Amino acid sequence: SDSNVQKNSGQKSASTVYDDMDDFGFDPLQLSEPNSTNQTWEGARKSIHYLLSSLSYGKLILGSISSRAWSEGGMSETLADLCFMLLLETTKSEQSDVAAHPNSLLYQMQNDGQNDVKDIAAMWDQPLFLLRDRALDKSRGHDALPAYIQLLTAFLSHSEQDVMSILSSPLGKSSPEDVLPPVTVVGLSSLATICSSKEMISASSGRMCGTSVWSVCPREEMKKAIISSLDSLARIVECVRPRKSIFGKSGRVTQEVEKGADESATENSPWIRTTVCILPMIEYLTNLRARFDFQSLFEGGGSRSGALSDLDAKAISDSGLFRELLSMYTNTRKENGTSNTATPSAEDVVRLQLLRTIFMLSTLSPELLGRYALRVPDFAKEVHSSAFTEKHLVDGILWTSAGSSLMENKSDTQKPKLKLRANSKLSKKGPIDTTSLAKRSISGFETMCRSSKKALRSLKQIVQNAENHEMSDEEKAEYDECKVSLGDIIRFSNCLSNCPSATKMWLDSLKNDENSTEKATHHIAELKSIMATLPSFSDETLVPQRGHKKDDDDCAEIEEDNSTVNEVGQKIQTLKQMQRDYGSIVASIRPSVKVIALALESQEGAGLNLKGTVPCDVSSKTD
Repeated sequence: SDSNVQKNSGQKSASTVYDDMDDFGFDPLQLSEPNSTNQTWEGARKSIHYLLSSLSYGKLILGSISSRAWSEGGMSETLADLCFMLLLETTKSEQSDVAAHPNSLLYQMQNDGQNDVKDIAAMWDQPLFLLRDRALDKSRGHDALPAYIQLLTAFLSHSEQDVMSILSSPLGKSSPEDVLPPVTVVGLSSLATICSSKEMISASSGRMCGTSVWSVCPREEMKKAIISSLDSLARIVECVRPRKSIFGKSGRVTQEVEKGADESATENSPWIRTTVCILPMIEYLTNLRARFDFQSLFEGGGSRSGALSDLDAKAISDSGLFRELLSMYTNTRKENGTSNTATPSAEDVVRLQLLRTIFMLSTLSPELLGRYALRVPDFAKEVHSSAFTEKHLVDGILWTSAGSSLMENKSDTQKPKLKLRANSKLSKKGPIDTTSLAKRSISGFETMCRSSKKALRSLKQIVQNAENHEMSDEEKAEYDECKVSLGDIIRFSNCLSNCPSATKMWLDSLKNDENSTEKATHHIAELKSIMATLPSFSDETLVPQRGHKKDDDDCAEIEEDNSTVNEVGQKIQTLKQMQRDYGSIVASIRPSVKVIALALESQEGAGLNLKGTVPCDVSSKTD
C-alpha cells in the first residue's frame, strides 16, 4: 500500500542518513585503516615520534588503569622492553654511521630537509619515566615497582663485558669521559634517584601499600634490588676508581691533575659521579644519612628499624664493594695531602662523604667491616692522624674511637698490627703520632666541647650587642663560625643516638685511657651549666606602627621621614630573625648535650631511647 511504501521509503531515507553520519563518526574500522601519508618511512617515523612524545603518565591519565588491567595488558614489561631497545639503539647509533640504516624507523636521515623531527631512539627516556611514575604511584600499590627496579638492575649488569674490558685495558689508556657505558650510567643515576625519592622513604613505604595481589612493600623491593646488584656495583667502582701501579703512580684522574688539567675536568671525573650515585643506595640499606648529619633516612621508621643486618654486611663484604670503596678513598687522595677547607672542591666534598659512609658501614658491622677498614695501612694512618682530626673534628673523634675500641681494647691479648712498606709515601709525610688512639679521641672531644662553649658565649654576646648597633662584617663572620662549631656537637650526638655501636666504641675508647670518662663528664656538665644561663628572646619586639592621631605626637618626626621608619623597621626585622636563629640553635644544642650525657651515664652504649634526632641545619661548608 501507499502507507507501506511511504514507510519503507522513510526507513530507507533514515538508513541513508545514518550511513552518511558514519563518515563523520568514530568508526573503529575506518580509523584503523592506514593513512596514505603514513605508508612511507618518513610518515611512520613522524607517527611513532608523535606517540612517544605524548607518552606521559599524567597526560594520558594512566593512573586510572587498575592494577589488574595494567598487569593483564603487560604494560610494565612492554615499557621496559621498549626503553631497553631504544636505549641500546641510541648507544649503537653513537658508535656507527646512521646512513647504514636507511630503512630503519629509529633513525632520521639528515638530508630530508626537516629538522623538527628527532630520532626516535633518542626518546628512550619517555617510556622509562612513564614506568617510573607508575612505580611511584602509591594509589596503585606501587605495582610497577618490581618491573622498574628489574629494568634498572638490568642496566647495571648488561654492560659487564664492557666494564671488564675497561679493567683489562692498560693503566691510564681509557678515556675518562667514556669510562662507563651509557646504559650503566642511566642505571646508576636512576637507581640513586629512586632511593632518595619521598615515596620510597616515607613512613608508608615500610609496609604493603595496598590490598591487591600486585601491591608491594617498597622498602623490601628496593633492598632486595640493591643487595642483588652489589656485585655489579663493585665492578663499576673498580672500573672508575683511579688505579695505581706498583711504583705508586696513579692513573686517570691523578695523571690529569699532574698534567695541569682544569678543575672542571676533575669535578666531572667518573669516580665522583659514580660515588654520588652509589652512596644513596648504601644509605637505603643502612637507614642513615651519614654523608650529612647521621639522621635517619626513613620517615617514621625509627632510628634502628633499618639497621644493617649481619647477612647484608656479609653480602657487602663478599661482593668486594667495601674493598673497592676503601680503594676509591685511598687512591683519590691528593699527593700533597692538603685540601682547602675554606673553599673545598667537589673532590674534597665527595671524598668526605665517602669516608662518612665507610664509617657508617664499619660501625654497623664492627667485627667484619670495621676491622677490615682499620687493617688497611694507608687508610688507617690517614683517619687516625692528628692532622685529619684538626680538619674534620667529628670524623676524627669517631675514627679514633673506633680504632681504640677495636684495636686497643685492654681485654685483647694481642693487638693486630700491619707493617707499612718502607717506600710508602705516607710514611714520609708529617710527624708520627706516638699517642694512643684513646688519647687522641678524648683530645678531640675536649676540643669540640671547648669550641662549643666558646661559640655559645660568643653567640650570646653577638645577639645582645645587635640590639644596640648594627653587626659588622667581623661579627657576621664570627656568627657563622659559631654556627659551624655548634654543628659539630649536633652531628656527634646524632651519631651516638642513631648508632648504638658507635656509642659503645666511644665509651670503650674512654675506658682505654685513664680519667677520660671523668674529663668528658666534666665538659658536658660545663656545657649544661652554660645552657642554663642562656637568655630566651621574646618574639614580641616593638615595631614602629601608625596609630590614632592623639597617640602619634611623639612619633611626628618618624612619620615625617619615611626613609628613617623603613630603616628602623628593617633593622628590627633583622634583629628578630637573628634572635629566631639563635633560639633554634640553642634548641638544637640542648637535646644534643642530653644525648651525650645519657651515653656517659649508661656506660654501656645501648638503651638510648630518644624521640628522633636533631636537625643539623648548621652544617659546615663541606656538607
